[in-house]
Amino acid sequence: MVGHQWLPWMNNPAAGSISVTSAKQEQELSSDCLSTRKKGTCLHLCPVVGLSALCLLLLVICVALSVLYNNESESKPEWKGLLFDYQNISDSYLTLTKANSVLKGDNDVLKEHSAWLHEQTERLNRTSADLMSVNLALSLESSELMEQIVNLTSTNLQLTQEHERLVQLTSEQQEKQLNTSRTIKYLLDSNTQREEEERRLSETNSLLRDELLHVGEKNRELLEINDKFQAEMKNLSETIEALLNDDREKTSKRNMQLQQRVTELQEQNQNLSTVLMNKRQEAAEREESCRDEVERAAADMRSMKEAHRSLDLYCPEVNHKTRERICKKCPDSWRLFDTKCYYFSSRMLAWSSSRAWCRTQGGDLLIINSEPEQSFVFGSSQALEQSGSRLWIGLTDAEEEGEWLWVDGSSVTSDVQYWLSRPGMGTEPDDWKQDDPLGEDCGHIDTSEKALKSWMDGSCKIPYRWICEKNV
Repeated sequence: MVGHQWLPWMNNPAAGSISVTSAKQEQELSSDCLSTRKKGTCLHLCPVVGLSALCLLLLVICVALSVLYNNESESKPEWKGLLFDYQNISDSYLTLTKANSVLKGDNDVLKEHSAWLHEQTERLNRTSADLMSVNLALSLESSELMEQIVNLTSTNLQLTQEHERLVQLTSEQQEKQLNTSRTIKYLLDSNTQREEEERRLSETNSLLRDELLHVGEKNRELLEINDKFQAEMKNLSETIEALLNDDREKTSKRNMQLQQRVTELQEQNQNLSTVLMNKRQEAAEREESCRDEVERAAADMRSMKEAHRSLDLYCPEVNHKTRERICKKCPDSWRLFDTKCYYFSSRMLAWSSSRAWCRTQGGDLLIINSEPEQSFVFGSSQALEQSGSRLWIGLTDAEEEGEWLWVDGSSVTSDVQYWLSRPGMGTEPDDWKQDDPLGEDCGHIDTSEKALKSWMDGSCKIPYRWICEKNV
């Protein structure tokens, strides 16, 4: 036990307290490390743990040296050098202990910094949760806005279609107003002629009325003569009755004379009745002739109106003062080719509405009878292309599928037909049913194709431009 005096931690309580303090520090560091590891900051204490392990190793070495010293202190003086080394190691241990204290202080600082980082993390988590809530609210609001945008887009499309329909109706109303103004102009121009014709008819009616009055006066005269004969016949009858009461023998001769007189009067009465009947028949014939003349005058008036209308359409006045007219073969907006006038519309209508419009203008949808005519209408349509390359023509197979007819009832001939043909895609007509379940029963020209391969069939409900045709 003598050798124990050389071990400072055994003889010096302070040294023992240092070892106990070191053990406590190691235990505290372990507990701190465990608690810090639970918080996710144990990596910051790795140098402290390494240093503690080094100190523990040094302590084990010292114990081993002490045991060896007790056993061989007397026999081996080399242990003195080892003791010196031990003292140096003890000094180093003290230095390491101080460094451990410094590291513990740093560990406390790191703990505080870790707590601050944990607090900041919680704040960031709360902020992230708030941001997630705001993001969800913004997503819902964005969905509502997208629905509103879709609704507004649909409403805008409907308003656009309504605007196009109103523009089309406005154009039709303008055309109607133009036709009405032309009619009013025609009525104003022909008013003087109608007044003159009415005056002539009035004079004719006055003459006829005078003649009828004259015939009436003659009829009244004949009636008065007939009344006189009737009165005379009545007087004669009364005289005959009176004479019958007289002596028959004395009055027989007189009766014969009276009988002859009665016969004469009856003949005269019959003649007067015949004359009166002839007069009445003549008066009826004259009245009928007057009616016929009035009807002929009215018909002449109507034909005059039609003539004036045609005159205003095809020979409009160029100078209202001199009434000078210049005649043309086709109306305004119509184009002349050969012996027919053609109208190329700028608006779009369905096939039936397009045909109705052409018929109101005295024509019908286009009927193509030759290659030059096909080239003319194709080139004219292409030059005037405005709102689409497709134009309705007078082709349809609505009555029987596949049997294409013109609007005048004639069939499409094999030498005059210009259906579209695309290599590898089939030929027209193809009765496509994707756009309209009823198929495609009306024909049109597509000016984006070739002139002699431009006919196509389409749904009669789709609005296209159209081509009208009428004779010069």
